[in-house]
Amino acid sequence: MALALRILTTGLHGGHPALDFVNTLDWRDRPVADGGPEDMLVSYDALLAWCRRLGIIGAPTQAELDRLAAGKAAQAAAVLQEAIALREALHRLAQAARLGKPAKPADLETLNRILLRYPEGRVIAATGSRLGWKAHGEGLELGSPLGAIARLGADLLVTAAPNSIRCCAGPDCGWLFHDTSPNKRRRWCSMESCGNRAKARRHYERVKKHA
Repeated sequence: MALALRILTTGLHGGHPALDFVNTLDWRDRPVADGGPEDMLVSYDALLAWCRRLGIIGAPTQAELDRLAAGKAAQAAAVLQEAIALREALHRLAQAARLGKPAKPADLETLNRILLRYPEGRVIAATGSRLGWKAHGEGLELGSPLGAIARLGADLLVTAAPNSIRCCAGPDCGWLFHDTSPNKRRRWCSMESCGNRAKARRHYERVKKHA
């Protein structure tokens, strides 16, 4: 129940679905002595819930994948590990882009392997008077959402301006975000969380100094 609530309520501050997916490892830079990072991808069900929350899959696809996973527990667990490997590769690739460093071949290999393994499986479908994308049922696999995540991440890495991928300045946070502000001076994943904590720390230090 706590995980389900967190999936529904955790802020999406990455500015891009691929970075929100990367941020499912919360408090990435927190030392183990202080509790360490918190991984929100703890099961295949959690992976599907995150993909639904990020708009990567819809309710019908989530239900169908849940049905498929029920009889393929070992395969679902393998897909979860593949998702975590993709998340970490995207994190390192985004960090390299942010810092102006070359991408590591192993991370590109991970991304490209998933792009090739799970090709686009969508068709145009009508919902009333509107048209939209729909997963092609015949090509649906337990790992199909990973292909969509990989394509989103690849598109961001190829098209984003080098200085538009940034890392939150909050201590131990580690969240990445796509800074689309005109002057590219955004510092925090969100002002409501790390931004407010920084303001509180500055206030405490001023009060302590003058005490």
